[in-house]
Amino acid sequence: MSRPAYRTEMEIISDILEVLIERGMEGEYITNIVRNANLSYNIALAKCQKLINAGLVTMSKEERSRNIFVMTEKGIKFYQELRGFEELVHNVRVRSTCR
Repeated sequence: MSRPAYRTEMEIISDILEVLIERGMEGEYITNIVRNANLSYNIALAKCQKLINAGLVTMSKEERSRNIFVMTEKGIKFYQELRGFEELVHNVRVRSTCR
């Protein structure tokens, strides 16, 4: 018997994007994404790669050859739209439980 998922893939992606948008144009190391989005290293890295492939995130190298993940302009727009959608879904749920 399988366990139900703790978070959906979209919720995980939203959490990663939130970490990155809070950090700004400086970007964030994978270890901080793991910690702040509450993910395993491998899951965080796989999701970040998906975000890179979608053009929502880019990766740059620091002097010490450490990868830094940075939101692109497309990623910022996507995050804003996603937040708007999440707020709309929340409002619909609240209204339906109040009746």
